[in-house]
Formats: sequence, C-alpha cells, structure tokens
Amino acid sequence: MKVFGPKEIIGKDFILLSGKPIQKCGFFDEGDKFIVPKTGIMSEGFCQHAYYAIYRSLDFIRLSGGYKDWTGEDVIYSACSDGIRPVCFKLERI
Repeated sequence: MKVFGPKEIIGKDFILLSGKPIQKCGFFDEGDKFIVPKTGIMSEGFCQHAYYAIYRSLDFIRLSGGYKDWTGEDVIYSACSDGIRPVCFKLERI
C-alpha cells in the first residue's frame, strides 16, 4: 500500500481556501494490513470512501479473478478515488 500527498500527484502543495495545506490521507499508514471477510463487510478502521472505490476490485479477486500474466492470479492493485491524495492498495487473495 502506498499513501500519496498532493506534491506527488500535482507537483505542489494544495492549499484550501482557509490557507491550510491538504495533507496525505490520515486513515492509512503504509504497511497497514486489513482482512476482508468473504461476506464483503468493510474492516473496522477502513475509510468508507476508499472501500467504496476498491469494492469492485475486492469482489473481482474474491471471486477468483486475477491477472495471470500481469500481477499473478492472487494479487491485484487498486486505488481510492481521491485525486489529490490517493491511497493505492495491494489486494491479495489468501
């Protein structure tokens, strides 16, 4: 998993109208791990917006989907939809 900040995405700080800069996502730290049960229930402490953005990828890998010639059959990558400070996730079927 990788957490990006505005400088890495748009090449500069992103300043709110209040004058405060937007920071990296505060929900996740690089290296965090979560287990998603087969029922598809969101793990405790997981950002709702990120879960909504990667839900289709979770279902895809849960239902035996994968990219055999790309990332392997049991790993896919997905990202939340925050365009200023996205978080990329490595999803592994275990």
